[in-house]
Amino acid sequence: MEQVLWKILDVAARNVWGQLETAGTLSKERSLSLQHLFDEHFQRIGQPNHVCRPTLWLALENLQGKSAIIIETGSAAHGTKSSVLFDDYICTFGGALYSVDNRAEPMLKARDQCSRNSVFFCDDSVSFFKTISNKIEKADLIYLDSWDLDLEDPLPAAIHGFNEFIHALPLVKTGTLLLIDDTPKSFENFKEAHGNQGERQFESFRNKYGFNPGKGSLVEKYLQSNHFGETLSHQYQFLYRF
Repeated sequence: MEQVLWKILDVAARNVWGQLETAGTLSKERSLSLQHLFDEHFQRIGQPNHVCRPTLWLALENLQGKSAIIIETGSAAHGTKSSVLFDDYICTFGGALYSVDNRAEPMLKARDQCSRNSVFFCDDSVSFFKTISNKIEKADLIYLDSWDLDLEDPLPAAIHGFNEFIHALPLVKTGTLLLIDDTPKSFENFKEAHGNQGERQFESFRNKYGFNPGKGSLVEKYLQSNHFGETLSHQYQFLYRF
């Protein structure tokens, strides 16, 4: 019954995309340090060795304990709960999180786990960048995580990720960090997250298109060709600094 209600709410939300906006509801205390904040987060979610942990740490570490504007596509109240992690950061060091999802459920669940420093939107992520560009000037960290990688049909995720990147560019400044999920550097990185299944599809896609399947694969190729900045890490996620 609950899933049926969420589906009804998602349908209703799509009729008013771009108009649904809500802030978090919790009151949080500042953490003792970034390391403490980070360790506590992964202990709470019960995945201390999560495949995304190294790159999430590196991204937050590169914010240098300063106030930060963080943009996230794909509100995450599950998995790594990145929305909650980013909210913890800004509650401790200052700043704001703007997160978008095209479904009502993750948006509302993340809202209930975050502070009023975080604002959640129900919208298409590409359209959202036009909205958020009118609210802020530049971002310190942009996290793209709105389309899960499907090895049976990887191209839509890569195209969508590139569209997000293009529309996010007005928010980029010198030093802006770009982190993209589901962008494995190799099948070994993919296997860390998903197990042994899918090697045939992975290799078939790479042989056909000349790059690995991944949400940020087209973005990574574009950035490496144009040398706008530097790659900080590329494992299961791709982290870049402009």
